[in-house]
Amino acid sequence: MENATPREPRYRFTGHERVLHDISATKALPELLSLFGYERVFLVCSRSINTKTTIIQELRECLGSRLVGLTDEVGEHSPLSNVLEAARQARDVRADVIVSVGGGSVMDMCKAMQLCISEGAYDRDSLLKLQFVLSEDGTEMLTTSRAPARIRQIAIPTTLATSEWTPVSTPIDDETHLKARFVVPDGSPRGIIYDPAILAQTPPRLLLSTGIRGLDHAINTACSSVPHSFASLLAEKAIQLYMENLPSLMGNASREALTNCQLATWYTGMGQMSVPHGFSHWMVHIVGPYGGVAHSDAACVLMLAQAKWLEGWADPQHNRVRTALSQPNRAFHEILRDLLEQLKMPMTLNDLGLSREKVEEMIHPALEHPMVTLNNLRPIQTETDLRAILELAWSA
Repeated sequence: MENATPREPRYRFTGHERVLHDISATKALPELLSLFGYERVFLVCSRSINTKTTIIQELRECLGSRLVGLTDEVGEHSPLSNVLEAARQARDVRADVIVSVGGGSVMDMCKAMQLCISEGAYDRDSLLKLQFVLSEDGTEMLTTSRAPARIRQIAIPTTLATSEWTPVSTPIDDETHLKARFVVPDGSPRGIIYDPAILAQTPPRLLLSTGIRGLDHAINTACSSVPHSFASLLAEKAIQLYMENLPSLMGNASREALTNCQLATWYTGMGQMSVPHGFSHWMVHIVGPYGGVAHSDAACVLMLAQAKWLEGWADPQHNRVRTALSQPNRAFHEILRDLLEQLKMPMTLNDLGLSREKVEEMIHPALEHPMVTLNNLRPIQTETDLRAILELAWSA
């Protein structure tokens, strides 16, 4: 499909009812549950959060009898088998809300669980029938689910990649090792709790890489092929906040740096569903499962390659960001490279441990992916285009 341009940009409200920032989760969560009338909590977290931090024990204590179930069986990229098992568990304990504590994999899993419960889809084949379709102009992902939401999510993010701001869930299919693609009705969390003390317990390397993933989302919003002025304004401020505060997370991060990075995810999330994103956002979904690479690490490399690809094609967008960063005379990709180097993040496909043979295996799946070759400000439509931008990812 060729790049398509809709008649006008559209702003999409994400369905959140409460966003609480710079607050203790143990104080805020009971208050949110009471506000929404929830009494039966099913908690989803990663194994590391459950066993290597005090977060879950503290939440257990504040929830008391409201906690009716918990799972920490959340594999990388949210395998469908984990999704289906957790959905059955939440159904069996009659949970009326899911509380997620974690990063993108945890929140993705919770969104897919919501879809299972709302649709009564508790096996792989039934769930996979509910994958999204594209709008006629190729710029919007549309749900195929018609069931009203029977359960919602409250998110307590522990990373910075902005999954809490979308209804999109992309768990990995255990059988094919490909990403399933769902747009979940009311899939954006009903409430978000940003607790900087919880963020401070995330390993710095993970925090930094997910911050780059959030930065990549903001850049894709600012450099969208169909921009929206409100979304661009939020994205440009988010880029500035990420760039200025991520380096401060390398040591003993201050509360100010942590809260500013959480603000950056908030600003990014408020706009990212309103405009189509380009190559670096979606190619992560190929490089991750095919290369066995964490999404956020892949985002570092692909973000840099995309900035090089767009040099001369996104001058107004890059100029505004460069000015905000007080670096008006430098190429945008050079600014990004310096940030990645400072944060000790991967900058090339070699840094990800990928061979040229392995990357070659990704060409066909990338061309078949419904989004990778769509909506790029500088077109990426053919095998030649795809190889050309990937070639830029072999060197910093």
